[in-house]
Amino acid sequence: MSERVGRRSVLEERYRRWLRLLPGSYRAEREEEMVAAFMEGARREPAGHDDQRPRLLEVASVAALALRLRLGGPGSPPGAYLWGEAVRLAALLGLVFWTMIAGLYAGQAVLTYGIPVDALPDGVMGIGDPGSPERARLVLADLTPLLWAAGLGALVRGRVRIAKAAAIAALVVPYVLVPPFLGWDSALGWDGAVRWACAALPAVVPALALVIGFHRDAPPPRLPTRRALLLLALPIAAGLLLSVVVGVLGAATRAETVSAELLIPAWMWLDTTGLACVSLTAIAVWCALRYRTPGRPAAPVALAGAILTVPAVLARAGTMPPGATGVTGLSATLQLAVLVASGITLAVIGARGMRAAEAGLTEVRGRPG
Repeated sequence: MSERVGRRSVLEERYRRWLRLLPGSYRAEREEEMVAAFMEGARREPAGHDDQRPRLLEVASVAALALRLRLGGPGSPPGAYLWGEAVRLAALLGLVFWTMIAGLYAGQAVLTYGIPVDALPDGVMGIGDPGSPERARLVLADLTPLLWAAGLGALVRGRVRIAKAAAIAALVVPYVLVPPFLGWDSALGWDGAVRWACAALPAVVPALALVIGFHRDAPPPRLPTRRALLLLALPIAAGLLLSVVVGVLGAATRAETVSAELLIPAWMWLDTTGLACVSLTAIAVWCALRYRTPGRPAAPVALAGAILTVPAVLARAGTMPPGATGVTGLSATLQLAVLVASGITLAVIGARGMRAAEAGLTEVRGRPG
């Protein structure tokens, strides 16, 4: 009997250790009740169960609850609400960015695959023969990012489950099912795997923010139909415009009307990392200007931008052209420097806004207008 009690005390201590993931105020109110419930459940377990360790589902439930409480919705403490809004805004901004990339890829697909092969210039290679499986897979790789647009449209209309499913599908299809079309090459070994993972991070982080940020205590945005369509149309239109720019630059390169070396900086700023750098810099400038305006807090947007800057920095650092010098190396280094500077700016503004909110100097209730 004493051995059984000893094992229970070990189990109880381990339950309490996991409950430290919860905010202190919540734990002070509910810890004893939760421990009692966990211990009662452990007593009902079969004799063969290891009663010295919490079950995996119990640990997962505590972790999920901790995330939900620390990323609070309306009515939560200022700090939890601010972090929750930051994560949810990171998801929204990430979806907007990847919807723009979807427009870019879709426009490129139309310009490339919508033209008969015989009419294409000699410099265009690797698009596959019409009707071939190779071309079908290439077209699929270019159109898959439209799932991000579907996720954005679902989110702004308040359909969170559909948005989460679309975002997860947007990750799974290109990064798991068809990795060869996104730079994966198993022959590259560990270095290739690291570079591929770094390239994937800017898409993984917004999807993760969407999954964990929009929980049952945090209602999603539900915009009117007209505003929702506008928010969806603008990034797609921007992406289509970028696809035209890419097409013009490609034609100029093939026709040799402009030196290819002179166009390297343009190409560096028109890839995913370069466009992320421009977008995050714009957010940093906006937050800096807004921060200087009394009564207009920029903390949630700044924290969201800081969250999104981390994977962008890792993506740029992890995919730096090996041994690149000259214009290519300078452009990549400049992007990395701009991203780091933007991230620091956003983190400082967000941290100051967080302290102000927690001190009760500001009241954050709702997204900045």
